[in-house]
Amino acid sequence: MGTGVTITADDVRVLAQTTEGDPALVVVGDDVRVVPDAQAADGHLVYTKAELVAEYGEEITDVQAEVLAAGLTAQLVQP
Repeated sequence: MGTGVTITADDVRVLAQTTEGDPALVVVGDDVRVVPDAQAADGHLVYTKAELVAEYGEEITDVQAEVLAAGLTAQLVQP
């Protein structure tokens, strides 16, 4: 799982802009998706909007989105 999957800064931005429910980034197969409900996520839960807000606040810069995306991608390929 996770081999070949890349989380992009755009994925992080979509998560940051999602306002309904309890959104989260998940990996399903080789796809990264933003789902509206972290608790009901079907797939590998990667990062939630709640975590994003706690770590970066309500606004995330382009640089922060790039760094976060790279870090999350690196976590996916760890054994």
